[in-house]
Amino acid sequence: MSIAHAIRTEKRQPAVMPAANRHPQAEADYLRGLALSKQDRWAQAADAFASAARKNPNDAVFWLNLAHAKVKLGDLDNAADAARRAAQIDPTSEVAVSIASQCLAAGNRHEETIEMLQRLDLSKVRNPSPHFALGDALAALYRYQDAIKAYLTAIGCKPDFVPAHVNLANVFERMSLHVEARECLQTAAALGDNRAAVASAMAYHAQHAGRWDLFRLDFASLQKQLAAGNGQPVPFHLLTMPSTRAQQRAAGYAYWAERCKDMVPMAPPAARDPAARMRIGYVTNDVFRHATAYLIGDLLESHDRSRFDVFLYSYGHDDQSDIRRRIIAAAGDGYVEASKLSDRELANRVRADDIDILVDLKGYTLGTRIGVFALHPARIQVNYLGYPGTMGAPCYEYIIGDRIITPLEHAADYSEKIAQLPHCYQPNDRRRPIGRRPTRAECGLPETRFVFCSFNNCYKITEPVFDRWCRLLRQVEGSVLWLYQANDQARPNLLREAQLRGIAPERIVWAPHVDLADHLGRLQLADLVLDTLPVNAHTTASDALWAGVPMVTTAGDSLVARVASSVLHAAGLAELVMPDGDAYEQLALELARDPARLRAIRERLAANRDHCPLFDSESHTRDLEALYAKMVAAWVRGEAPGHLPAAATP
Repeated sequence: MSIAHAIRTEKRQPAVMPAANRHPQAEADYLRGLALSKQDRWAQAADAFASAARKNPNDAVFWLNLAHAKVKLGDLDNAADAARRAAQIDPTSEVAVSIASQCLAAGNRHEETIEMLQRLDLSKVRNPSPHFALGDALAALYRYQDAIKAYLTAIGCKPDFVPAHVNLANVFERMSLHVEARECLQTAAALGDNRAAVASAMAYHAQHAGRWDLFRLDFASLQKQLAAGNGQPVPFHLLTMPSTRAQQRAAGYAYWAERCKDMVPMAPPAARDPAARMRIGYVTNDVFRHATAYLIGDLLESHDRSRFDVFLYSYGHDDQSDIRRRIIAAAGDGYVEASKLSDRELANRVRADDIDILVDLKGYTLGTRIGVFALHPARIQVNYLGYPGTMGAPCYEYIIGDRIITPLEHAADYSEKIAQLPHCYQPNDRRRPIGRRPTRAECGLPETRFVFCSFNNCYKITEPVFDRWCRLLRQVEGSVLWLYQANDQARPNLLREAQLRGIAPERIVWAPHVDLADHLGRLQLADLVLDTLPVNAHTTASDALWAGVPMVTTAGDSLVARVASSVLHAAGLAELVMPDGDAYEQLALELARDPARLRAIRERLAANRDHCPLFDSESHTRDLEALYAKMVAAWVRGEAPGHLPAAATP
């Protein structure tokens, strides 16, 4: 989750600049608009400025003040149009260019931002803001190299321009250059941006790079910032570090409040016909080769269309993948391409579609559209699957979990009401193909030695977990640890850490990225998957079980640390969930030394795989639909949302 550059347009004052040869009535309209704006009567002020602009269409000041009024009204598209008009009339107006850029960005009109800025002679502009805006637009269109150049130009104009350092870090993150990202944030901190958000981001990137020495420093800095009351960490970053559920809720609320607290929700929707089909809308930008996409394909296909109308609001990039085509086909006429819609436009579309339940599949992960949910266009709004924790925001009625990841005794630490599925909260795709099983030699693995495995992202591999893994390698002669090479920077650092623990580099085997089917095929070669904490395996857990490989885990205190436990219970392997780290390590050692016991577990997994609740997509969808029906029924009765506990299973 990147640190967003917050745009606080409410602090701007209307432009007051003299202009010659104004139409007398235009001048009167303009002055009336200024008076109305001082009274916060922004709708009337906008009308007055618009009237002035019609009478004097070549007066940049009139258009600029109209833009400001439209920003105040939340009408960012018309604000952008007015500011662009002002910038065209007076290209030297940094205020006009700045407002136009920010409004276009808020409306996801990034191509227009680039076109507008590139018409200017930016080589002569020493103000960093236009270069910064250009960098943001280029980054939004995945043009990362060009974005880097723009941000560096902004920094060249003003070396202490903190937002450029922060957003340059965001681009490096997307390029998996975590060391460089952390260095940018370190500069931001040195310039005085010592907020908790920056400290959490630095710690997060240190984890990605396997630099636990830096993580210890950054995590200590984060604790210091929190103790001093210097803001809150980025919510997703906090999930990856030792933290309490209460801390996670506070971080989520702070993130929402900074961006959305002043947004006025839409008027309540109209009453619904109880006999009508329920209308469910899913919001995500992960309709490409992404873990969420691989999880939801079968779910979307399994929805009962006689009872539910299903909409998918997608705003991510098109990678031309099979999974993207499959999901779009599953959504059918309910697919909505929302990549060029502003939050307001998307909310209006949701309201026009008369959505009963709007499901956020992103939360506070990269590409969040929290602003849409702050406007509350649907009758009921739900946090599900994409973000493994509470949103801490008042605009969600429910979080969908299960009895393991979201037990009701944790309810005080959730802003949402808990809605529990009877088995695992995680949907799965029973159509996931398993590719050819390669030989161990093809994957660089020893033919006859024990293979421990973890294909989790590198940021999940913490120092205490790695200590346990290395102890296992020392105790199981000739064994190897098979890791996913998520980024090139972590590899040498983890190898160095292994050597410090007495493990030779050749006992760490690295798996490159491959397509999902090939990945599932090679996974079959592993003997035992070792889970991580405080962030468990999520999709990687169900991938391993689908490929027939058992996994050992331990449950932590928060949702993000309990997912693998839920997955194993739903697969009928609850005995592989240990109460603490010592028991986890001991069980892994016992299984590595007892081939018959491990083989029996693998055989039971293979026999039950196609029948266990974890991979029963049809039943999972029916259970989810039953929760949706309960939510809508309570809304129709006029009841406040309440917890929806799962019934006890036999």
